[in-house]
Amino acid sequence: MQNTCESLLTESLSEALETMAFIMVMPPAEEPAAPQEAVQVTMQFTGPKSGTVELMAGKDFLIAMAANVLGVDPGEEEAQAKGVDAFREILNTTCGVLLPKLASSPADVFNVTLPEDESFVGPEHWHKFVSQEGAVVLDADGSPLACRLVIR
Repeated sequence: MQNTCESLLTESLSEALETMAFIMVMPPAEEPAAPQEAVQVTMQFTGPKSGTVELMAGKDFLIAMAANVLGVDPGEEEAQAKGVDAFREILNTTCGVLLPKLASSPADVFNVTLPEDESFVGPEHWHKFVSQEGAVVLDADGSPLACRLVIR
């Protein structure tokens, strides 16, 4: 069972994806296959609580998500080129939804870094990410998506 921080993160990520990319997120029925090419995006925050929010997904998911956001076909060059940008924006929006939920009062202020991304080839990076404490694997319209919230 997910703890409160993991639940808040998955709720916030789900809201961001549904609102921006029209993608539904749910727990997977079975363990999904690891993507062969994946991208991890990371954003750090400081304030009343400090930590990091991390997302990881396969490049195919990023292309489909960008196509939804841009309103183009996934095969179009624009969707292929904008996948990582769209993923960083989903992370930014997720943090915008999540951080007020972590605040102690409405007056709390958080500072965030710009989203950073890193690309990986091979399933070992996916397996390493999802095996970390607090990592949650989700099914995003049939594609694996992992998230993690670390509070320091």
